[in-house]
Order: sequence, then C-alpha cells, then structure tokens
Amino acid sequence: MNIRVVYHSGYKGNTMKVATVIAETLNIIAERIGKEKIVFSEPVDLLFIGSGVYFDKPHKKAMALIKKLDPSTVKNAAAFGTYGNQSEIGEKIKKLLQEQGINVIDELFVCKGASVGTDNKGRPNATDLENAKAFTESTAAKILACCDTLSRQSHS
Repeated sequence: MNIRVVYHSGYKGNTMKVATVIAETLNIIAERIGKEKIVFSEPVDLLFIGSGVYFDKPHKKAMALIKKLDPSTVKNAAAFGTYGNQSEIGEKIKKLLQEQGINVIDELFVCKGASVGTDNKGRPNATDLENAKAFTESTAAKILACCDTLSRQSHS
C-alpha cells in the first residue's frame, strides 16, 4: 500500500508537528509542500494532506498542489490542519479535494496551533499529537480494510 504525507507549514511549524506524527505513525517521511516539487509518479492509496490557515484558506502552495491532483493517481485522501481561530481548515481542504474528484475519508483532524493574537501557546501539545496519531491509525485502518475487501473480491 502506498501512503504519503504532504503538508505546508509556516514559521511556527504547527502543521509540520502534526505531519511528522502522522508520518512517524506510518513509518514514512512527511514531505513539505513548497520545499521541493512533489511528484505522484505512481498511484497513492492514501494521501494525508495538511495546511495551516492563511487568510481564511489553506496556504496557496497547498491549494495549488490539490488543484493538480488526479483521482486516477490519488485514490483516497485524508485532510488535516492547524489553526489559530479558524477551525474549519480541515473542511476547506476536504472540499478542495472533493472538487478534484478525490475520495476523502470522512474523518478529519484539526487542532489549535500557536498563533499571534490567540491563547494557543504550546499548541499543538502532547494531547493534540496523540489525537493525530489516533486519527492516523483509524484512517489507515479504514483504507486497509477497504483494500483487503477489494483484494478478496477480485480473487473470488
């Protein structure tokens, strides 16, 4: 099964912390959107994609990557994000993915992140990161169960 984690994170590193936990839970490496070009050369069974909030939207680099995604390459996606005051970041990423025809796992993960003008100092904290790990395990299990069912059906 091919699983990838991509994210955009600003100077506070909030989303990077969550992406790192997701990737470590899956024993893979998280890829930062914008640092190097992200290429999908082979089909991805599950793409975890996250961003912080920038002027009420995911970062423009995250949105640009989502707009290039092809449902024939990215079979399923899971959205995650961090926020100062705008907790709907996960829903916004989910909507962008769905507009591209990508199947989005219903469960989203969002948590507060340290941000100017908020009382979110120290976030994401240990509890947030444990919740991110649980989100990752639950989401990956759904895809594994789906793939196992499809595999058994194709061999029948």
